[in-house]
Amino acid sequence: MDTGRPTLTSASTDAGSAPGWDQGDPPQATACGLLMLRLGRAAGAQIGAALAALDMQPHEYGLLHALAEEDAASQSELAAALRVHPSNLVALVDGLEAEGLVKRRRDPADRRRHVLALTTAGRARVARARRAVEDAEEDLLAPLEAGDRIRLQEYLERIAARACAVRRGADRRC
Repeated sequence: MDTGRPTLTSASTDAGSAPGWDQGDPPQATACGLLMLRLGRAAGAQIGAALAALDMQPHEYGLLHALAEEDAASQSELAAALRVHPSNLVALVDGLEAEGLVKRRRDPADRRRHVLALTTAGRARVARARRAVEDAEEDLLAPLEAGDRIRLQEYLERIAARACAVRRGADRRC
């Protein structure tokens, strides 16, 4: 049954069309969105495996990495930035604090706030994890030359800046 929409095929027969589409160009937003979804899953699996080799979960790395970038942050700021429910963040911080990777202290300017910072052990752990993630990323980006990697990074940063921005009261941070 012909729906008038392009359909995905195993190989393109027209050298001028996009690979895998049997008629004309694919709907760009759909093709890009689906490809980003697939690549995100593949990247997540590969990075997750690299972190698992260090006995670390991706959400732990996300929190440690954020603290390494900010030097110190409040629990509420981290929860918002990481898109984690505050109660889930507390449980995550409790575990990392028990391992001696983060320290939690009251904010002297506002005693209701807790400020988190990496410990020396936390800085060492995030440095090891960062190297493992960089190795996984290197493998993922192996097909690209240096200039292509720079352009890809620039494109991803532009897309993320818009997609992850807080808009109209909705918390859409990445």
